[in-house]
Amino acid sequence: MKIEKIYVINLKTSNDAIWQKLRDLNIEPTECFILDAINGKEVVEGKTSPPFKYKVANWWKNDSNNSFHNRELTPSEIGCMLSHYQCVKEAYDGGLNNCLILEENFISTNSFPTKEMFSELPVDWSMIYLSRTANNPDLETDVSDNIVNAHYSYGCTAYMLSRKGMEEVLSSPILNNLIPADEFYSALSGTHDRKDAISVFSNKPGFKQYSFKRDYVNKAPKLKGSTSASKPKWLNDELVRESKQEVDVTPLYNQSKPSPPTFKSVMPKPIESKSTVDFRPILNANDWEAWSKKYVNPLLMSGQYDLITDEPAPHVYVFPLFTKLFCEQLIALSETVKWTNGRHEFHPTTDNLLNVLGMKDIYNRVINDYIRPYAIDRFKLDGKDWDVLRDESFIIKYPHDAQSHLSVHHDFSNITTLVNLNPGEFEGGGTYFPKYKVNVNPKEVGVATLHPGNITHKHGARPVTKGTRYVVVSFMTGASHK
Repeated sequence: MKIEKIYVINLKTSNDAIWQKLRDLNIEPTECFILDAINGKEVVEGKTSPPFKYKVANWWKNDSNNSFHNRELTPSEIGCMLSHYQCVKEAYDGGLNNCLILEENFISTNSFPTKEMFSELPVDWSMIYLSRTANNPDLETDVSDNIVNAHYSYGCTAYMLSRKGMEEVLSSPILNNLIPADEFYSALSGTHDRKDAISVFSNKPGFKQYSFKRDYVNKAPKLKGSTSASKPKWLNDELVRESKQEVDVTPLYNQSKPSPPTFKSVMPKPIESKSTVDFRPILNANDWEAWSKKYVNPLLMSGQYDLITDEPAPHVYVFPLFTKLFCEQLIALSETVKWTNGRHEFHPTTDNLLNVLGMKDIYNRVINDYIRPYAIDRFKLDGKDWDVLRDESFIIKYPHDAQSHLSVHHDFSNITTLVNLNPGEFEGGGTYFPKYKVNVNPKEVGVATLHPGNITHKHGARPVTKGTRYVVVSFMTGASHK
C-alpha cells in the first residue's frame, strides 16, 4: 500500500526542520503537506477563530484518580484535536483513500513498514498506529505477525487512516464533545477505559483500530522555546542518534525471504504558495454573515440585480460576485496544492476541485445563498428543482506559456458561472461565445459571468498571451437534473 499523502501538524517548528525529517523517513516518496496547527491558546483567548465550531465535552472532567481525567482540557489539547480533525477533513475532501498524520515532534527510526506488512491489515481497517503507548497490552490480540488489534492507546505522533476511518471521524460527534486526540480514537473504537467516552463516540462495529507491533516513528522530547527561526533544540545530533536507532526487524521476517526493502527517500517538497497573502481566513466561515460581508459583493447580497447586471449576449449575465480580497486569498490557496490536468476527458484544463482546497462546502453555500436567487431572477426559473443547486466547482489557471486556451465546447451543467479572479495581471483571455460573436472578459476583479451550460451557449476560452489567468468555474444543476 502506498501512502497517498502525509500531513504534518506543525505549531512551532520551522518548515525547514520538518522538511529535513520528512526526507529522513525510510518511505517511498509521496505528497507532503505541512499544516499550520491551530493555536489553542489563541483560540481560547479569542485572538483567533478556529476553522470549526466546537464545544468542549462538559462530561470529560470526572472525580477519578487519573490526573488526565480529573481536570479541564488545556488550550493546547483543544488546538491539537482541532488540528487533527482539520487534517482528516482535508484528506477526505481531497478524495484520498489513506493518509499518514504526523505531529511536528516525530523522528524517523530509520525503518518503516513494508508493503507486505501493510497487506496484513484487515480490509475493515480504519486506523493503524505507527507509534503509541499501549495502556492495556494484555487485552490486545494478534492479527498477524506484525499487526495487533489495538486496545486503549495513547499517542497521536504517527498514525494512518483509511478513507473509511476518515468518514467515521468526520461523522462522529467530536466537534460537539471535544476531548484530547489521544483519548478520542480509543473512545471511537470502543476500547477506552471510560464507559462514558465509549457511549458518546463508539460506533461498534465500525471504527477498527490497529497497531504495528513496533514503533516505526519515535516521539522527540518536549519542545522548549521558540523554534521558528532555526533547527529546534530538541533536534540536536545526540537526540536524533538515540531516536533513530535502527529497528531490529529480524524476528518479523522469514529469513528464507529477501530482506525488507529500503528507500533512499527524496520526499517531494511540500508545495508552498508563492504569494505572501494569508489565505487562511477564507477557510473560516463559521460566522457566515461576517464571512459574506467580507468576501461577497454587498449589492448582490441585497438583491439589487438590475443595477449590477450587464448582458453582453442573450442570457449571458455579468455581475460582481466577490471582493478583491476573496480573489487574492483563493489564488494564494490554490498554489499550495499540486495542479491536475486530466480530470476532463474531452476538454482538460489545468485545475483543481475546490474540495481539494477545503472550499467545497463554503462555495456551495455561496452558490445557494447568492448565485441561485440571482439565476432564478434572471432566467425566470420556477419549480422546486431550483430550491437547491448542486455544483462541481473548480479553479483553473491558464498560463500564457502552457495551456493558454480552451477549445469551443458545451458544459455538462444546467447553469455555469465563471469568476475572473485576476484581471489586469494577464493579457488576452476571455470567454468567447461564437453564436453571438461576443468575447466576455470583465476587467474588474471578482466579476462573474453566468450563462446556460448546455445546448444554446457553446463557448471557449480565448488564448492568454501574457501572464497567467485564474478563474473559478461552477457547473450547477437543479435537484432532479442528472
